[in-house]
Amino acid sequence: MADVLYYVIPCYNEEDVLPLTAPVFVQKLKSLIAAGVVAEESRVLFVNDGSKDRTWQLINEIHAREPLALGVDLARNGGEKNALLAGMYYAAERADCMITMDSDLQDDIDASDDMLREYYNGKDLVLGVRNQRRDDPFSERFFSASFYLMMKIFRTGLVSQHSNFRLMSRKAVKMLKSYGNIPYFLPAVASTMPLPRATVTHARAARKAGKSHYNYKSKIRLALDSVLVHSRLLPWLALAGLCLCALAALAGLILLIVFGAKDHVFSGWSFVLCFGGAMGALGFFVLGAWLARVGLYRSFADHTAPPDVREETK
Repeated sequence: MADVLYYVIPCYNEEDVLPLTAPVFVQKLKSLIAAGVVAEESRVLFVNDGSKDRTWQLINEIHAREPLALGVDLARNGGEKNALLAGMYYAAERADCMITMDSDLQDDIDASDDMLREYYNGKDLVLGVRNQRRDDPFSERFFSASFYLMMKIFRTGLVSQHSNFRLMSRKAVKMLKSYGNIPYFLPAVASTMPLPRATVTHARAARKAGKSHYNYKSKIRLALDSVLVHSRLLPWLALAGLCLCALAALAGLILLIVFGAKDHVFSGWSFVLCFGGAMGALGFFVLGAWLARVGLYRSFADHTAPPDVREETK
């Protein structure tokens, strides 16, 4: 017997995109139902993330024409991650598995077939991995390569070229929900969850319409936050900084006891003391930033729960 699948599509100010991409999502789901791959109760769920344009109105119009397309309207704009989480939590009460995708269809929706094949083979997580980005401008490809290289250097566990395109079983979503509201980078979490996992490669296409809502400032912040939250290397760097600080203090104590305050000797060791103190301060900074991002200190901006659903299509 086929399982129930929900496509979960976050939408923010996508009135130019949805008329082009929504029929593709619906048609793909119809073909999967007709082939018996997924159950007839399967749906496409559009999550309106507090859009300021006609996105929610368009979702209702799409639903009126295509009952397979549903929509939920969030009470406020919570950002892409929280919109995805709200949609996944909503879908987890109704579906056996879900596929998350961006509304612009830059990821290949036909890769869903391979994802579902892996799911029926027992995988709770199937990650979409881009194997070429020729349609992206050079600046986008350069930033992407730099981002994933940094994620690898700092040992975040993120699968290279994986973003929001993935299949998750209901079991995986329940595990994700148990993590609470601490800040995290969703693709990195999905890459490291202790569940049976597979990857599916696909080509990245050009955006159908509109423009990306990520500017370079937000991309840089995302990269820094991802490193601070997920790096398994940063705690060791912080510890090394603290050790250097302790060694510098010990060296200063030895200076005072053994050599006294002789200028010609003290000046030689002062460099060691200053260098060690600087590294120690750096260690304290990195450790403090890391602890703050994983939730030991609270931040009003980054520790928000997914917004409640204000309205849904009937």
